[in-house]
Amino acid sequence: MPRKPTVIAVLPPIPVTDYERKRRALQYQAHAAEGVTVDVRLLQGGPALTDREYELFWSTGFMILEAEAAAREGAAAILIDCTADPGIIPITEAVDIPVVGALRAAVHLALQLGGKFSILALDSDWARMIGDQLQFYGLRDRAASIETVGTHVYNPRRGRVMNKAESRKFYLSLLKAGRQAAAAGADSVILGSTTIIEGAAELEKDLGIPVIAPGIAALKTAELMLAMGIRASRHAYPSPVIPYGREMAKLLRRG
Repeated sequence: MPRKPTVIAVLPPIPVTDYERKRRALQYQAHAAEGVTVDVRLLQGGPALTDREYELFWSTGFMILEAEAAAREGAAAILIDCTADPGIIPITEAVDIPVVGALRAAVHLALQLGGKFSILALDSDWARMIGDQLQFYGLRDRAASIETVGTHVYNPRRGRVMNKAESRKFYLSLLKAGRQAAAAGADSVILGSTTIIEGAAELEKDLGIPVIAPGIAALKTAELMLAMGIRASRHAYPSPVIPYGREMAKLLRRG
């Protein structure tokens, strides 16, 4: 009898468009281990973009609901598909399966590669939010710099993926920021968004230092935790006293 695939649920912080959901699923699946199926989930609501803490706050509730739904449906692990790691604490408390944040996975991987890393944030707002999260993790002083790229990969108003010219322009912006990171003393570079996966190998070759795609770092961390049979400690992340997500899901269904 064939084995059921191991499902890793990927939680974007926004209700992504259909084309973007498929794009992310294909990219993650291309890097998944044999027997692992990637399920990019669609949130029931929330802001279309999360470029402020305010927007991340409102998206977190919907991410918790979707994480709980994924766990009930048999997902083996949860991947938070955002470099701000929104909701990582309440989601880890909510489910009994591994929960991996993209930023957390990437920075800990970077520390296996050298003493200092830099992050290529999409813009100044993301540089600030990522810096705050690094401070929360106690790793802000391990960042040689947080550089800004100046543009985004995903834009729901565009209604499509980048064309060839747009992709090349974006890559050159990444390369410029990466060179600034290397000049600042970075031993490795972390791409500042989980939307950036393609081009990492080319960027690494051009920079001459390791380049980490945070979404793939999170995927591989989730696979490792599953292989080892471990998940977050309940001493650090106790189960909710009041599992309110069930009540909220009922309210949304009534609406």
